[in-house]
Amino acid sequence: MLIERLEEYFQREERVRVRDYFYVSEVAKCPRQIFYSAKGFPRPPLDGQTARKLAVGDAAHQRIVQALYGMGVVVAAEAPIPENPLFHGRADVIVSLEGKNYVVEIKTVHPYNFEQMATAPRRDHYLQLQLYLHYFDIPQGLILAENKANQELREFLVERNEEEIRRVLTTFESLRRLIFVEGKLPPLPDKSDWEFDQCRYCPYVAFCQENLAVPPGEKATSSPSPEEVEQEPLGLFEIWK
Repeated sequence: MLIERLEEYFQREERVRVRDYFYVSEVAKCPRQIFYSAKGFPRPPLDGQTARKLAVGDAAHQRIVQALYGMGVVVAAEAPIPENPLFHGRADVIVSLEGKNYVVEIKTVHPYNFEQMATAPRRDHYLQLQLYLHYFDIPQGLILAENKANQELREFLVERNEEEIRRVLTTFESLRRLIFVEGKLPPLPDKSDWEFDQCRYCPYVAFCQENLAVPPGEKATSSPSPEEVEQEPLGLFEIWK
């Protein structure tokens, strides 16, 4: 009786926005998922349970940032990166500790994934932080992970890695040309080293399976055949390996 009403209350339509740039949070995502998101393909409504999970993450983020403000160490919060043609994004918080600035990425993590992060951060978290370190020109940052089950905290000190940053920027420059200049659907990436099965949670699987290159209902040239898609150089996407 009440659960049904709560599910309806929490669920929401996903906003669709056509854009010609990437989000920092997309740095380790499947290039096809990025394509469909940027091109404005429709997404199914967000179910109530998923919406509540996201709300838990938002609440944890606010709680930690509020504590950092209380400690008097915050330099900036929700800081947008300098304008550039490739990425948009906001760093969670920049703090000053013992006279040095650090970019802090706050992540709430499923208990299983938290245990997997015993000695190193997740790859996608690491790459996001590398981009923030690059755009803010700060040499070090912290990934602060909270276990969703018991609020245990774990942190990782991360040094800016210029080689890694160059590889990310080069990869996304190529992806920018492919998606926004040529208007082409990226090839399927090598999934062998994915940290998790992104297809399982992707809202665009049906479009991907059909190799659709324009949103449904829009006038389009014929969708590329699998052979045409596969002839694109998969080496462009080595960042996802």
